[in-house]
Amino acid sequence: MVGPEFRGVMAAPNQARIRARVVFALPSPEHRDKLIIRLEILDSKKVRGPNFAHLGSTVEAFAFDPPQGLGEGTEIVAEAEFLGDERGGKFRLTGIEVQG
Repeated sequence: MVGPEFRGVMAAPNQARIRARVVFALPSPEHRDKLIIRLEILDSKKVRGPNFAHLGSTVEAFAFDPPQGLGEGTEIVAEAEFLGDERGGKFRLTGIEVQG
């Protein structure tokens, strides 16, 4: 029986190397050093664990202390870890490189 106390199963440890296009990027209202980002996944390679970054999907992500120049239409390469469960979640981005 599933009731209001049901909690999702957290995603297994995972990491992918992604290439993506920024759909939008906005500063977090709660944290000055955090950026909320929507991405279109252009390429994804599993690094460890399952790969949740599927080619062609649009996903929600965030990054702390992101590089300058991250805006709409920017293409990036980054390490992406999915944090969440079967009901949803976001990717934490690290090692972000803005592509020329």
